[in-house]
This record gives sequence, C-alpha cells and structure tokens, in this order.
Amino acid sequence: MHVQFAAGLYKYGVQTPLGTSTATSTTADNNMIALFALLALAASVSAETDTKIVGGSDATYGDHPYIGSLQARSGTSWYHICGAVIYNQNTIVTAAHCLGNSASSYRVLLGNHRLNNNDAHQAAYTFSGYTRHPNYNGNAAGYPNDIACMKTSSTISFNSHVSAISFDNGGSWAGQSCVLSGWGRLTGGGSLPNTLQKVSITKITNSNCASRWASISGASINSGHICFYTGSGISACNGDSGGPATCGNTLVGITSWGISNCSGSYPSVYTRVSQFQSFLNSC
Repeated sequence: MHVQFAAGLYKYGVQTPLGTSTATSTTADNNMIALFALLALAASVSAETDTKIVGGSDATYGDHPYIGSLQARSGTSWYHICGAVIYNQNTIVTAAHCLGNSASSYRVLLGNHRLNNNDAHQAAYTFSGYTRHPNYNGNAAGYPNDIACMKTSSTISFNSHVSAISFDNGGSWAGQSCVLSGWGRLTGGGSLPNTLQKVSITKITNSNCASRWASISGASINSGHICFYTGSGISACNGDSGGPATCGNTLVGITSWGISNCSGSYPSVYTRVSQFQSFLNSC
C-alpha cells in the first residue's frame, strides 16, 4: 500500500499501530517516488535467507559493525522500521522521515545480524531523545535535509561487532563501487529478509542522478543528496531508510528515497553526510 502525502509523491507503507500516518491509501504506478522507511510495523519478516537488499546477498556477520536496526514499539513487541548508523558511543544517525513519535517509542538493536534471531553480540539501546534536522521537509521535492540524530539512554558498548564508522568529510567518490546494506524489502512490496543484506553499486554524480530522475515529478536532487545507480535490479527499498552507504571504510550516505517499486531503474538517493557535519557536531 502507498500512503499519499502530497500530489504525486508517496511514502511507502501502511497504517501503523502507532498512528504514524492518518493519510488515505491509494494505488501508485511504477513511476512514483518513495521514502524508504518501513511504516508497516506489522510487516512480515521472512525467516529464510534470500539472495537479495534488492539484488544483493547475505552479509557476513561482523562486516558491518556500524549498522543498527531501528525499531518501533507496538504493545509489548518491537518491529524493524529503518536502518541506523553508529556515530559515536552515545549517538545514532538515521533518516529524519523515520521518526515522529516520542523517543521512548523507539529502540536500536546493535551487533545483530538477523531480525528473527538472537545474535552473539546483539544489544538493545533505548533513547533519551532525538533531533531531526530543523530544515527537513517531508513535503518538499527531494525530501531535503533527511537526517536525524538520536541519543542513547546508556553508553554503547563497542566490540568486534559493534563500532562507529568514519563519516565522509567531502569526498567525490564518483564512479567508485560502494556498498549499500540493510534489512529492507527484497522487492518492492515484498517481504523483509531475516539476514542483513548488502550489495555493491556505483556512486554517480549528482548531475547524472538529476538527469535520470528528470522525468519524475518531485524528484529533485540537491547538494545534500548522494546517488547510487548500477542499472535495473539493484536498489535500496523500504525498510532500508536511515541505513548506510559506504565507500571503502567511510560512510558517505544515509538511505532516503527512490522509485517506489525498488526496481533499480532509477538511482537510489541518499542523504550526503558530508553536507551535514555542523548538524552532526551539534547533536
């Protein structure tokens, strides 16, 4: 189901127990753009492994120690809604559009590899508060400034499977092979994987990205974006929002939005973290 927020623009999800959205549902065609949050807290999680983030493969446990599963509470249960990245031992970074309820409604699982299983280094952290970028606008073209920081209630314990990653300070990365990772849907409208997925994809220039999105209403690319595109069949999808794009050992982007069917026919658009150093330093 697609939940309408503005003419021609759609967030990906369904009505949630937490009341995340009260908008009316509608059917969208393949050329709608979507924020990649998983708004459906009751979404099913596939217990079997799959070979796809979309078009990817199972990650190796411990290869992505900076990633977390941001989860929301529904009654006594917790459900994956977005990815997250460790900034330091007290701060998690995610997409602004993932958040909207009280800090106590969320937790992050770190050191986990599978959504349905307890992993050896897994630990859950609650939050004392969070800050969405003051200029984030979920109704504006291109969803500008889609970044947020969350303060954990206790210090994150680092180990071989839980650690921060260096954030980019302004590299180009154009033409380089980078890595997307997350627990997002395996296909547009499909199920979540149990195991963390990863995929290699090329970082393209913003001008190339804007050109590829030019025919789609509302798909505006600005300096706060960083784009990835290899071709049909490789993409981020909903549930990946807030998760990492890395080039080498550097975090360059936070998952934001893309085409609603996650086909890979259009670039995956991420928040460019190097443009938000002042915001992150103030968190």
